[in-house]
Order: sequence, then structure tokens, then C-alpha cells
Amino acid sequence: MSDFWAGILLGALIGFFAGIVASVIANYLWELGARYKAYKAARKLVGTWEAYDLVGRKIAGPMKGAGLTVISVKHRWWVADSRVLDVRSEDIDVSTGQTTRKHDGAIILHPASPWLAFRVDRYADSDEIAQQQLLLDPKDPNIVFVFPDPSGSILGPVYAKHAWRRKC
Repeated sequence: MSDFWAGILLGALIGFFAGIVASVIANYLWELGARYKAYKAARKLVGTWEAYDLVGRKIAGPMKGAGLTVISVKHRWWVADSRVLDVRSEDIDVSTGQTTRKHDGAIILHPASPWLAFRVDRYADSDEIAQQQLLLDPKDPNIVFVFPDPSGSILGPVYAKHAWRRKC
């Protein structure tokens, strides 16, 4: 009789620990799937972009003083921040065509809505930081709408809403 209860106890312990291991493995595989989806969505932004003014409801001509924006993948798909992209850009002196200010930062895609993103922009020549909300056009993957967030920018509401168009 004691062998019977010892077998039951041993079976329960093995089942308990096997259940924990199976749960950890299932959770990890589920997370890998989510990371891959985020990486796949983030890859849609990779490339070179040109800034355009928004006038009313239309995308107007190229934004004066804005250089190209280059977006690149930060990591591989299996890492935790697979939905984070590197971004670098520059401001151009309109009269000379020379680069006046370089800035870089990160774009983070929203985990539940891959057509929404958030950008943190850091300027190289100062301690200035600016934040922007990005809206990827669901109809045209070559357009991104950029809405500066004055509450997250050191200088407040000094940047205008605009759009990016894929250059290449």
C-alpha cells in the first residue's frame, strides 16, 4: 500500500514539474511568434525617407530644411526589442545645401497596432530631445505621417506636422 501512495506522489510531482516546464516552453514559443510579427512590421519602415509638408488635408512639396531620414533595423527578430528601429536624419541649410544639424534616435512600433509608432529624436549638437507620433498609412506603405508631440519635446511646439515619403 505504501508503494501505491509513493507512486501517486511521485507521479504528481513529476506531472507538476513537467507542467511548469511545458508552460515555460509554450510561453517562450508564443513570445517568439510575437517578436517575429513585430520585426516583420518594423521592416516595412526600413529605407530612406524624404520629408514633405502637410497643408490642410494634402501632402504638399518637400519640407524646406529637412534632409533625408534613414531608418534601419536595430536587431534580429528573436530579441525582445525587435519592434525598435534606428533612425538618423539631418537638417539642411536651405541657402547653402549644407548639413546644419544631425539627429538620431529610435522608432518603436506599437505592440498591438503596427501602423502606429513613436519616435524619440536626439540632436547631436545639443541636449535637445523631441518626440513624435507616427502613423503609417494603411493604404500606402510608402507614406508615414509625423505628428510632433510638444509635451515630449524640450522646446515645446516648434516642429510642424509633416509626412515622409519613401525615397527609394
